[in-house]
Amino acid sequence: MSGTDDTDRTSRASGTGGTGGTSTTGVTSGTDDLAGVPGIFRAVSGAADFARAVAAFGSGAEDAVPVWIGDRSDLLAALDLAAGLYPARRRPPVCAAGVVVGDVPATIRAFARPLARHWTEHGAPAAHAAGRTTGAPPADDGPLVVLGRYEDLRMDVIGPVLVDAYARGRAVFLLTGRDLHSLTWAIAKQYGEVHPDGATGLFTDLDTRPVATSATYHDARTVSGADLVRLTAERVWRRVLVSGHGTEDSINLGAHTVCGLSPAAGPGRSGPTCSYGRGCYKPEDKLIPAHRVRAAELVLSGCDSGALADLATYDPRYQLLLNAVDGPAQAVVAALSMHQSARVENLVWLDSADGDGSTARRLNASLYALHPYPTFIQVGLPSSAYPGASSPPEPAGESDGESDGGPTGKATGKATVESAAEQAGWVGGLSARAQGFLMTGMLPAAHPLREPLGQLAERAELTAVRPVMGPAADREAFVGTLREEARVLDRAIAVRMSERPDDPLSEFPRFFGDRSSVARTEAVTTPCVLCGREAWQYPRRGFTSRVPLTTAHVCLSCGPVGYWTDGAARLLGAASAATVPAGGTLRIEVPVVPSRPGPVHVGVLLPWSVRAAVSPPVQAVGPGAAGSDRRAGRPNAVFEVHLDASAPPQEHHFTVFAVQDLALSLLRCPFAVLPAGEA
Repeated sequence: MSGTDDTDRTSRASGTGGTGGTSTTGVTSGTDDLAGVPGIFRAVSGAADFARAVAAFGSGAEDAVPVWIGDRSDLLAALDLAAGLYPARRRPPVCAAGVVVGDVPATIRAFARPLARHWTEHGAPAAHAAGRTTGAPPADDGPLVVLGRYEDLRMDVIGPVLVDAYARGRAVFLLTGRDLHSLTWAIAKQYGEVHPDGATGLFTDLDTRPVATSATYHDARTVSGADLVRLTAERVWRRVLVSGHGTEDSINLGAHTVCGLSPAAGPGRSGPTCSYGRGCYKPEDKLIPAHRVRAAELVLSGCDSGALADLATYDPRYQLLLNAVDGPAQAVVAALSMHQSARVENLVWLDSADGDGSTARRLNASLYALHPYPTFIQVGLPSSAYPGASSPPEPAGESDGESDGGPTGKATGKATVESAAEQAGWVGGLSARAQGFLMTGMLPAAHPLREPLGQLAERAELTAVRPVMGPAADREAFVGTLREEARVLDRAIAVRMSERPDDPLSEFPRFFGDRSSVARTEAVTTPCVLCGREAWQYPRRGFTSRVPLTTAHVCLSCGPVGYWTDGAARLLGAASAATVPAGGTLRIEVPVVPSRPGPVHVGVLLPWSVRAAVSPPVQAVGPGAAGSDRRAGRPNAVFEVHLDASAPPQEHHFTVFAVQDLALSLLRCPFAVLPAGEA
């Protein structure tokens, strides 16, 4: 999210021009009813002074919790905000085990030592800098806390323990920050006892139905009209959850935006539009800086809101997670990648007010039927907003998370001459896909393809009887007629999706996913078709017989890369440039594996924010397609995306889709638009 330039936006996002000031005395200068409450934290500038303060605090000679701020004036402002939020100290929860990852100074390790019964060392930055994976921390039975700088807590280091914990219901807490100063602040906050009069707030742009709750609640009907900037900054909160569409740097809440821009450092790599000095596409007076939200627990329920260092695209300066950790929240819960958390998880969170504070574990458990991989991570131990936060729970003894195999994602070859069983199976699959579009409510009554789909479905149901399906000649004639009808419909579907990217057909992963659950025993790991990292591939089976089987291919780095319905052609990656300047041309080449010999209709979808034209809009490839060579191997679909000179410079994605026999495939690929003229 952005301002007209970084300087202007920093003043807005950091709150330096708004309510509240900074104080070296630890006394808040905020403008709510808790102003003037003495703080429990003491800012320390020098490393030697911090070492002495940690020793004094650990021995009981010093009551104030030390925070090594160095030259970080933004952390001084955070201490100022925290003074009214934590009027007293608490004894933090103690985990069964702690692991130090990377190069953490001895003083900081000593500061964190009381937070776990046993500590071990793990990994070294040099190992993964050289491209070597260091493995995972040991998996004990009790709650685990992992200590390290953000740049060292990489998915290839701690990912295995997160996945194992997710499968077993084990609580894992991270203590991290953008630098050593943020890391000491993350540790220090664990000693805060939240004000008893703090409120609970749920703000979502993804729900339109009321919720019976005493919490402050705004959904899509009211969130734009509420003064969330003032509400989140000036009020003291025990718990806050924000839920909306977003990415690493922001979460959308109607007209408002939860913003990840930090005043702490300049950018070192790519960022959102504002990093190019192009301003923010949302109103700047409605930016909500994540580090200004005075909540003991802050849940950032937006896609990619908690991307780890090796999964992130944007520079740390724009990371929502790091910005929130720099604020007063002692527990920040965020999402590793894209996810489907929505109303159900919001209600689970509301109902957990009397729980133990293992919020990431609780939300992940709610998503267990949708994702075979962890969605949420938690930076900070259980917040003092929860009555059971003093003792993190032992593992719940849920599924052992082992998979006994499943789909491999490899396309199977078809014989030139189909058997009666293969032809009957094809008719059944075609009919099921047509009924899936028609009978699940996916296509509205006025959709132009309902009538031809209904005619095909009716013909299949009435004609697929033993007298027709038995004799070879009759069967083949009937199947040939259906295939020609399906080919015409495939073309119509592809053209419709190309012309209307928001058509319900393009949203089949979400629509059918909401009506399905993950077949966990059939989930497998396989190389991501885009980046080669380990990805999850898993079928999703419908709750009712009309909902077709869909398969997802999800990578924690690339996100939800691919989805396809049963019987679909496969898209095996996309060769394209990673970046293209505004006004330039992006060439996309996609290998296609038909599900059976026959044409596949392929196209490219672009988000509305990308001003571009695709050529050709749709093309048919494979056996039977116009101009195809039967002697050629795997067919490729080739497109050119011509970007307008006004295309906004930032990270985007394009989506390749394929249609064959009414079966749909999607492949989502990232690319970046650079300012015009840049290589």
